[in-house]
Amino acid sequence: MPSSLLHNQATQLGLSALQAKELELRKGQANDCLDKIQLSLGHKAIIYRQHFRSADSVWTGTRSKQEAQQCHLKIEKLVRSYQRARTAMERLGVDEDTLARTYQEILPEQLSIDKEVTEENRFGQGSDKLAWFWRVNGTHESQQDAWINEFYRVSWLKAKARWRRWEEELSLTQHEMDWTIGWFNYQQEEWN
Repeated sequence: MPSSLLHNQATQLGLSALQAKELELRKGQANDCLDKIQLSLGHKAIIYRQHFRSADSVWTGTRSKQEAQQCHLKIEKLVRSYQRARTAMERLGVDEDTLARTYQEILPEQLSIDKEVTEENRFGQGSDKLAWFWRVNGTHESQQDAWINEFYRVSWLKAKARWRRWEEELSLTQHEMDWTIGWFNYQQEEWN
């Protein structure tokens, strides 16, 4: 494979056309992995929400834990595959902007189950941010998984609600400042 060689070596050997083809294949591999990671994280969230939390027996709880563990192992495998594709793209000479914006490193904390799916009414949702791979364009062109659309809809609505809360907080703070200045001006007139 051309990615086995350094970019400069492959160019000297006249493998530029093969490098370009492999780069496109690696981009496709990375996109497929990101798509499957999203689906697997959603599946794991559903396991926790519908099966694990509502388990009414030890057998059901153990079974759902095993299913969640299998899902976790699948996610780890997909992340390794994505990282291999990303490393190959680096060796093939993909521009840094593409790596920085579209194909970033996947960190372990980005693979946690989204709390908006498992605990919809929890405290402290104001600082939540989606991992970068949920915002990559071009994924989920098929409509086979309706929960993805629901996930994006809920995330958008929560972001909109956070924005409105901050907008309200700004307005209240400005009015409180005006009221405070007005009160001090009144007190100054009373004492003079």
